[in-house]
Amino acid sequence: MIQHIDMPALCKMAINAGKEAQSIRDNGLAVTTKSEQDFVSQADIFVEQTLKSYLKMEYPRSGFLGEETGIEAGIQGLWVIDPIDGTTNFTLGMDYWCISVAYVEAEQVQLGIIYAPDRDELFVAQKGQGASLNGHSLNITEPLPDRVVLGLGRSNRRPLADYLHSIEYLIEQENIEYRRFGAGALMLCHVASGQVHGYYEAHLNSWDALAGLLICQEAGALSNDFEQGNGLIEGNPIWVAPPKVWQRLAEHFQVRRRYLVAED
Repeated sequence: MIQHIDMPALCKMAINAGKEAQSIRDNGLAVTTKSEQDFVSQADIFVEQTLKSYLKMEYPRSGFLGEETGIEAGIQGLWVIDPIDGTTNFTLGMDYWCISVAYVEAEQVQLGIIYAPDRDELFVAQKGQGASLNGHSLNITEPLPDRVVLGLGRSNRRPLADYLHSIEYLIEQENIEYRRFGAGALMLCHVASGQVHGYYEAHLNSWDALAGLLICQEAGALSNDFEQGNGLIEGNPIWVAPPKVWQRLAEHFQVRRRYLVAED
């Protein structure tokens, strides 16, 4: 692990980047299309460059994996950055978007920071040290079985029919409500804070997943082995929830367990 990680400075970095993104949006955005329903604005590019410049200066031995600029090898560890998760929401003026920063070393996520500027929500976790929202500790609790509300994501890298089948199964077989808000990283954080009781997406990229995954795990959630195979580079399915909810739906989502913080 990098020695002398300055978490307050990293959090300030994310907050300042969020304020810059808001300012760029308020002054008018130029938006281009990367693929179907996948957009990028000049704010995405600016935030990623800003984060990378800071991290390169403070942690020069590390590598980088960014949504917009790809991977750069380093000697020690890897910073994984999503400059704006929920770009469509961001460009439309909705508040459901965030900045996500994770640090990976020895094949494990060591820290995660997610900041949602329009909601003023700062989620932070370090491996083995718990998770927090705006400085308050997060501890997942199990919902009543008939009160479960899940977050769902839809990936255009997987068949639409599979997504529709999951909705049908949740409603008809499990009597479970769902929400789709269009920013997987922030939905993971809202699992940790109890605003939804689980999050599933058939394919999520690592820059969307890793920081939120650690925040959930440190709050007590169970997850699948997201990093199996080549998940860091190619992405994977993700299913995260309080343990009883996780076990209830794992067979349907066809995932296997890796983490249960309470058993570590």
